[in-house]
Amino acid sequence: MKNIIVFFGGKSCEHDISIITGVQVINSLDVQKYNVFPVYIGKSGKWFFDKNFRKVEQFVDFDENQKNVFLVAGDNNLYANKLITKKITQVDCAIICCHGMNGEDGTLQGILELSGIAYTSSNVLGSAVCMDKIFMKQIFEVNNLPVVPYSWFLKTEYEADEKKVLKNIQKDLDFPMLVKPANLGSSIGITKCENELDLIKGIEIAKCYDTRIVVEEVVPHLREINCAGLGNGENVEISNLEEPISWQKFLSFEQKYLNYTNTKIEMKKTADISKSIKLKIKNMTKFAFTKLSCSGVVRVDYLLNSDTDELFINEINSIPGSLANFLFPKHTFTTLLDKMIELAEEKHQQKQDCSFTYDSNVLAKFGETNLGAKLKIRTNV
Repeated sequence: MKNIIVFFGGKSCEHDISIITGVQVINSLDVQKYNVFPVYIGKSGKWFFDKNFRKVEQFVDFDENQKNVFLVAGDNNLYANKLITKKITQVDCAIICCHGMNGEDGTLQGILELSGIAYTSSNVLGSAVCMDKIFMKQIFEVNNLPVVPYSWFLKTEYEADEKKVLKNIQKDLDFPMLVKPANLGSSIGITKCENELDLIKGIEIAKCYDTRIVVEEVVPHLREINCAGLGNGENVEISNLEEPISWQKFLSFEQKYLNYTNTKIEMKKTADISKSIKLKIKNMTKFAFTKLSCSGVVRVDYLLNSDTDELFINEINSIPGSLANFLFPKHTFTTLLDKMIELAEEKHQQKQDCSFTYDSNVLAKFGETNLGAKLKIRTNV
């Protein structure tokens, strides 16, 4: 049986949603195939392990004054830190359920890379780019993918000259606008602005969460369409399309995050979208998945002007809520996790097949010139 770590929680504004995704994953993994090791990342950033982490309620007012766990660079074992360091298990693969900063942005992926552990999300580069709305849009533009008109600035720029930044935004964009922190999700810190006063308030909110702010024009006659991809590189399985509506009418909190069964949830149909737009979205999803170095499951969000059929790619969620399991009718949540683990191991093996070291005699010959004379090394004492 394979030993699987499930990471969830995290030092992030999306900490609570990540717990829900993580608990759902823990309860959906096939225990006939895997030994599951739940690792909760507290709001302080510390890691905690308990085989019995299986209920959301366990993390309400969680006590972080207990033994924590850790990984070590160059070592694929999970360790407990008490009076004496103790090995818990060797790790075969990690499922990352963290949303937002310090988990979805490439930082946790970097630790797993250093430890030599396969993991289910996009790599360090893909994770970092997909987390940052500004860099993501710039890469979309370079690849001729349509994005809404936008502007961005640094928090320090705004604090140094508020009037200049406001003038530049309104020179490039028309109201209504959306103000967003560059590196957050789950609609946290986002404000819709109808005028300059709203814009100022929106910026004040956004700069509480990030040092870089992005402002976008609102698409008129808006319909939001989501599509997910599952795979590695160019080998991508494209999901059904989803049109999100309010949870009260569409998908309750309990249905979306606390459904531990393999029962499929009926989504709002997008049959009234033309076949050409559906095909365009699916093709664009596969193209973006590949160009932004994505792996595992990602969800790509689109904005559609229903009056003109103008389509914009909005953003990529490299670790979507509930891992977008409801968008793949061919998979149960359990078989989707099987596939993600398989893809993670495939990606890990592909990287291991590359060379990362090079044998040379540079060190042995250090200090010698081409003529064999010794070089003098200047040191400051």
